[in-house]
Amino acid sequence: MVPAFESVVKELAKGEVSEPFRSAFGWHVVQLLGKRTQDDTDEFLRGQARQRLLERKVEEASEVWLRKLRVQAYVEVRLADLSADDAK
Repeated sequence: MVPAFESVVKELAKGEVSEPFRSAFGWHVVQLLGKRTQDDTDEFLRGQARQRLLERKVEEASEVWLRKLRVQAYVEVRLADLSADDAK
């Protein structure tokens, strides 16, 4: 959690609503609905790792696609056409 959130949440009782407070992400109001009794940190970290791997695979696939697209691209520049356009 962002430190600003953590400090506000620690002081709240269940069901209590905080006063407006500011963090690096803007202004917030928090209501504490409950607290977890189990630690989901490992599951959260696995999910983050899975997400990063997926993002990396998408990025690699995009790079391969762009490389293929560049190889297949054909551009023809005709100097005669350019000078004809300049004369107009």
